[in-house]
Amino acid sequence: MKRLLLTAVLAALGATSALAEDLSVAKDQSKVVKLTGEATTVVVGNPAIADVTMQDSNTAFITGKGFGTTNVIAMDGEGRQIASFRIVVTSSTDRTVTLVKGNQQITLSCAPRCEQTAASATPAP
Repeated sequence: MKRLLLTAVLAALGATSALAEDLSVAKDQSKVVKLTGEATTVVVGNPAIADVTMQDSNTAFITGKGFGTTNVIAMDGEGRQIASFRIVVTSSTDRTVTLVKGNQQITLSCAPRCEQTAASATPAP
């Protein structure tokens, strides 16, 4: 019995640590994450940086909303943690140009013509 319990604990720790790596996603892009169990609760540390949309209880779509780093924690129906990982939101360097004028920052998508991206006029950092 002790051996079975120890094996279950080690398996759970292995599943959690497998998802403990950073997930890199570009701003305004999404990635799919398959969870090791059925999530009933998902929490994002800073929703201004990333968003999580659940397709079903095992499949999450992570969308980069703002630059920076945050974390995601998923719990099952028993209150056990089934996933914990950091999300690093980076800029998409693919065909974009960012212009800074005074305290305004405007991002242009250049594919093939340069046009302002949605909600890109923001105060410069």
